[in-house]
Amino acid sequence: MNLKKLILYSSVFAIQGLSNAAIPILPELAGEGNASPAVSSLLYSGYFIGALLTMLPFGILADRIGNLKVAGLGITLTVISGLFISFSDNLWILGISRFVEGLGCGAFFPAAYSMISEWKDSRRSMGEFNFLLNAGLASGVFFSGMLAELGIKTAISIFTILAVFSFALILPEAWKLLSSGKSGRTKEKSGTSNSKRSSGEQLGALMIFEPAGHLKKVRKAFSENGFWKIWGISVILYGATGLLTSNYPDYSADFLTKPELGLAISASYIAAMLSSLAAGRSSADYKKIVRTGIILAAAGVLLSTKAPLLAFFLIGAGGGAAVIGLVTAVSRISSSGFAMGIFNTGIYAGLGLVPVFGSLFIDPLGYETVFLGSSLVLLMILFIKLE
Repeated sequence: MNLKKLILYSSVFAIQGLSNAAIPILPELAGEGNASPAVSSLLYSGYFIGALLTMLPFGILADRIGNLKVAGLGITLTVISGLFISFSDNLWILGISRFVEGLGCGAFFPAAYSMISEWKDSRRSMGEFNFLLNAGLASGVFFSGMLAELGIKTAISIFTILAVFSFALILPEAWKLLSSGKSGRTKEKSGTSNSKRSSGEQLGALMIFEPAGHLKKVRKAFSENGFWKIWGISVILYGATGLLTSNYPDYSADFLTKPELGLAISASYIAAMLSSLAAGRSSADYKKIVRTGIILAAAGVLLSTKAPLLAFFLIGAGGGAAVIGLVTAVSRISSSGFAMGIFNTGIYAGLGLVPVFGSLFIDPLGYETVFLGSSLVLLMILFIKLE
């Protein structure tokens, strides 16, 4: 394994593990006098707000100064936030640290996806990358709960140490880039160079230097290449599954215990790990992979009222497979940080905004009607044809 791959793989595990390690202990982080749902939600959402706001700006910056530098910035911000969360009990510092942690996520992912999409074994590497991404999410939740008796922040400290390890790995590479003045965007073509990728990367560069003059051209090019379809699918797919996940604890309160709920949600991460690897190693067309992911996710949402464990397993499997196909689709248009930033913004917009909007319909319509409706919406996007 080369050093750059080791940096990205270790970093994504640490970043995602640290982000989820806070979730089981949100009331304890908020403090005895502040343990209200509003405060806990603020600590939870601070991370996603930070990521959502910065995915695109950091993607553009990656095109300007180099992917590895921006990925390194993401790791650095993760280490800083992890240290402050580990050693501070001040609510304001914790809230700001979660936001900074989200900034780190926003810097890391567009640059990481852009780097991987340029490797010769890009699909396989993307599968391995997303396997570790979901492994980090699952490990963060699991170890945070398991190690809470040793100390509320034990898991947070562990994942911060792992992030420090990744930070140490990137220092030699960062020094070489800074001393040589290279951009860090060493291209490793997959052997299938096409004009769409080249034009997309040029558009990313134009967006940096002349944003006003080229904004209309970027919009037109992305529309012609079908980028809006990829972005829309991402919003709907991850928004629908996020709507179910965010509301399921209340919906299932009468028939699932907390351990059973935790097991069901954990099953989604395990399924996503397995499906990411399978999709990454599959020779199937990326369009088939996306469609398969959508069908699995829709089936999971539909079964959520009858078979929670199976439902979350299917949702995780669908989301894990679909992201491989969607990233592949984006990379065929452009592997630039700008394009990957737009793509990741779609995912986080879906996860952050759709659950809020969808929840407005729960009181008048009921949980089961909303879940059924979101499943039907997922099936409807099967009619969107990717280029």
